Amino acid sequence: MGVEVPFASTTIRDRRRAEVRTRDGDAPCALQITADCQAVGGEIDYDARPPHPRSFEVDHVVSSDEAQRMGWSPVDADSLDNCQGVCRQCNREKSDGGRQLAPIRPTYVNPRFI
Repeated sequence: MGVEVPFASTTIRDRRRAEVRTRDGDAPCALQITADCQAVGGEIDYDARPPHPRSFEVDHVVSSDEAQRMGWSPVDADSLDNCQGVCRQCNREKSDGGRQLAPIRPTYVNPRFI
């Protein structure tokens, strides 16, 4: 039995997207880290499909790798509380490592676990 990969199943990924969309409605991109995203106020095109840069994606607030280092289980790392709606362009910018992001403090505790 291997390590469970987050969102490995299309069914799970689609269900999580629907849950984030239901929770957040038509909220703007939670990241807004690219100039293009900022120029449109973080507007996400919920009808667009990848590879459209404004298409809707789900992003982990605390990455799966960081969550594992902090002792979270894969289920906790993929919980709805650790997911946010973002545009594809910002999610790719965050994921490519090209942008310096603030490190997660080792003392960070998700309020869900308090």
